[in-house]
Amino acid sequence: MIQRIQTVYLFALFAIGLTLIWQDPVYAYFDGATEPGSYVLMFWNSYSGTSPGKPVIYIPDMMTILISIAAMAFGVISIFFYKNRKFQMRMVLSSLMLCVLLECVLLARYYIFQAGHDDFSGHLGISLIWPVLMSISAVMAYRGIKADEEMVRSMDRIR
Repeated sequence: MIQRIQTVYLFALFAIGLTLIWQDPVYAYFDGATEPGSYVLMFWNSYSGTSPGKPVIYIPDMMTILISIAAMAFGVISIFFYKNRKFQMRMVLSSLMLCVLLECVLLARYYIFQAGHDDFSGHLGISLIWPVLMSISAVMAYRGIKADEEMVRSMDRIR
């Protein structure tokens, strides 16, 4: 059962997560209207721009990193629980919830920062679509696992 379509979806979830890690995409950029520095919120780091000639400050965002890695790990680990489909479905749902939480955290960081800095303008980057694609992949995997479970139950009724 490891060669089922849900394995492809779960692998896609993992690959999209690796793309996020590899890209380190900027999802919000702020330009100071009155300040010489600017702020850039990145997926893994918050970059606090400084005046020219001063060092750049990167602040790691451990919560975002941990949520991303946990969502990817739940997806990959659930591939190997194909004999216990109920547990596999719970693992995939956990991964889905983590993907939704990741998107909410990224959006919340953007809007909280925007509300706190009136003289800054910003925009959301295209990279916010990756957690959404991870969520879609998790939903498709869940549907595949559920279809397998229903097929097995129908075969048990026939016997």
